[in-house]
Amino acid sequence: MKYPENTIASFLAALYYGADGLELDVWLTRDRKLVVFHDPDTVRVVGEKLIVKDSAFNDLRRLDLGMGQRIPLLDEVIDSLPADIPLFVEIKDVEASVPAYQLVKERGRLESTAFISFYPEALERIRRVSNEAKLGFIIGSLESVKKASELAQKLNLYAVAPPVSEVEYLGKEKFINCLRKIRGSGLYTAAWVINTEEEYILVKHYVNAIITNNVEYLKQLLNQFH
Repeated sequence: MKYPENTIASFLAALYYGADGLELDVWLTRDRKLVVFHDPDTVRVVGEKLIVKDSAFNDLRRLDLGMGQRIPLLDEVIDSLPADIPLFVEIKDVEASVPAYQLVKERGRLESTAFISFYPEALERIRRVSNEAKLGFIIGSLESVKKASELAQKLNLYAVAPPVSEVEYLGKEKFINCLRKIRGSGLYTAAWVINTEEEYILVKHYVNAIITNNVEYLKQLLNQFH
């Protein structure tokens, strides 16, 4: 990994290497600050364990993520990016759902932002306060495939994000049929996490977007195939 994940440096680097949009992860801290971080705790990233949602922002902020980067606030990330860059804001903590929506709205970024989550309750909370918010459900298991169809109707979903890891369980044919069904229903389809040529070739004709951890490599692949 060239840049510390979920940091302003990594987002700006992704844009530099050609990303068309960005996905980021949001939690609400104990003192109700919206922070951008992936894991529920910090041990994998920094070797010291703090539970993100149970910690005060200042305690999280002191952690060194490398390259001079610290855990950023959501508003800091938004303010550092071009105003029109598409964002997928993943709600990792249900309590962060409405505050994240409100912040994005205050920043005038609703049109270019979709709120995505594994948790239906997070999406339901946003929908209760907004009919205009773009919502997306992340499929995390075979059981959640059916849930995606139910939520699409109930919440007027904008997007569904299926994981390429499901190929292992479904087989390629069933997985591709699943992608076809999602996209054929009119839902924006963003496959994750696509980091290899084999994965890219599998999904490229059936999705609107690819979520990757290696923008530079995927852009090279795109250049080869187009």
